[in-house]
Amino acid sequence: MEQVLQFFRDRPTLRTTALLSSSLVWLVGFFLLPLLYLLVVSFAARSPYGTIAWDLGMRNYFRAFQPIYLEIYWRSVWMALLTTALCVALGYPVAYLIARRVSRRWKSALLLLVVIPFWTSFLVRTYAWMVILRTEGVVNNLLLSLHLTHEPLRLLYTPLAVFIGLVYGELPFMILPLYTVLEKIDSSLLEAAQDLGAGRFSTFLRVTLPLSAPGLVAGAVLVFIPSVGAFITPDLLGGARTMMVGNLIQNQFAMVRDQPFGSAVAFLLTFAVLAVLLGTLRNAQRVTREIL
Repeated sequence: MEQVLQFFRDRPTLRTTALLSSSLVWLVGFFLLPLLYLLVVSFAARSPYGTIAWDLGMRNYFRAFQPIYLEIYWRSVWMALLTTALCVALGYPVAYLIARRVSRRWKSALLLLVVIPFWTSFLVRTYAWMVILRTEGVVNNLLLSLHLTHEPLRLLYTPLAVFIGLVYGELPFMILPLYTVLEKIDSSLLEAAQDLGAGRFSTFLRVTLPLSAPGLVAGAVLVFIPSVGAFITPDLLGGARTMMVGNLIQNQFAMVRDQPFGSAVAFLLTFAVLAVLLGTLRNAQRVTREIL
């Protein structure tokens, strides 16, 4: 064994190749091959018994653009966009406060509060929101005890509950990139703007906001992409009335047993996400060039 280790130590190029080869084997075996298999399945058909019939064609992709499914896609997009907008509105002030306004000894504690939700399973946190929002939950009990309402409100299984769950789950992904960018902004630039007569609001609009654009774009991507493909939150908090594309894919695989159609919808979602990523990357590069 020692001779084998010494053989690789004497040949660093061979050692690097061996390490890369093991990574490539892992990626090909557990990522690329399953994707290729699902891509082939997306062109197949569902047999009467719920298995795969290898009658290849484009029927699943044509079916995916029927009006009933277009409504689900549109619901997924606008809910993801609204979730992203709410995360920006809530996350930017928090990130700015942590990065620019609090002392260094408090930054670690506040950042810890931001990442604490990651210590618990997302499924458990979603069930917690079900307990909070249900008819006998904390919110309704509080409203009734304060005499703000005479009967429990219907909060669970509504679009509002889905928005609450999505914003709660994705908000840290907006705060952390913004904090990283805002903290690196040179304070001398802000002082120079104020020396030239700019007020705080003008300095924020003309200096801080443009310089924080990369973090804003990164946070928007990290929030939008998981939100548009979410299925746990809409399924548990929204019910059947707020089905999103993630729920559609899950139902095709787990309930309807139409793997070809589910694979086709999954790849359409993948292509849409890739298009968003490419468009965002190009816009981010353009914004960076303009700032520089």
